[in-house]
Amino acid sequence: MQLLDLIKPLESMSEEELREHLRTIRNNRTLLRPAAKAHAKKAAKKGSQGRVTKVEHLVGAMTEAEKAELLKQLGVG
Repeated sequence: MQLLDLIKPLESMSEEELREHLRTIRNNRTLLRPAAKAHAKKAAKKGSQGRVTKVEHLVGAMTEAEKAELLKQLGVG
């Protein structure tokens, strides 16, 4: 299969076909594709996420007495 079998060469297109082809190219250039939109959304979300883990969140919510008890149970303190 040759490339000429897949698309019509510009030399053999009529004036109306050339105009339509140009309209299609210009429209595709400004068209926002769903995959590109999803990638941009994911990248924006990834940059805004914090680095707090569940463990840090749980330990941060504990009182000093609870932290001391936990350390005692773990055998660290």
